[in-house]
Amino acid sequence: MKAQACLCIGEVCMSELERSRKFDEKGAAQAARSQEALPRLLVIDDDYLHRKIICRVAAKAGYAPAGAATYEEAAKLALENAFDCISLDLSLGQHGGLDILQYLRGIGCKAPIIIISGSDQATVHDTLRAAKSLNLDVRETVLKPVDLEMLRYSFERIRTQQHTPAAA
Repeated sequence: MKAQACLCIGEVCMSELERSRKFDEKGAAQAARSQEALPRLLVIDDDYLHRKIICRVAAKAGYAPAGAATYEEAAKLALENAFDCISLDLSLGQHGGLDILQYLRGIGCKAPIIIISGSDQATVHDTLRAAKSLNLDVRETVLKPVDLEMLRYSFERIRTQQHTPAAA
């Protein structure tokens, strides 16, 4: 049996066959525009399940999430796309979170960052110090196992803060 490619928008997944039946060109264009209108969030985590769960929480919080499993994927996505927020796991195989933070600084990233990690407190503390010295906007640290409701609240708060004009 041949596997079919799927497209997921929010919580709706459709096979290519279903898409071709359900969307005409106008409907597809409208779906693409609505997805583009959402703020974008880059989820960097080497654990497939964690990445998918964080993407789903981000979607529920009003973001269009994109996932990266490796330093290389994250660097490519961050360079080619403007993200409104980034979630970062500190353990990425050969590269650590500090490598990604240095890369983000190098490309002039201004997006708020949420560190989501199972690393020990000393590693998290050292990473936060380094991020501050790089002038990166680390808003929160969330330790694994993640409280998904609190993570959603954090994403929503950041999204709301970014789209609310500052008081004069």
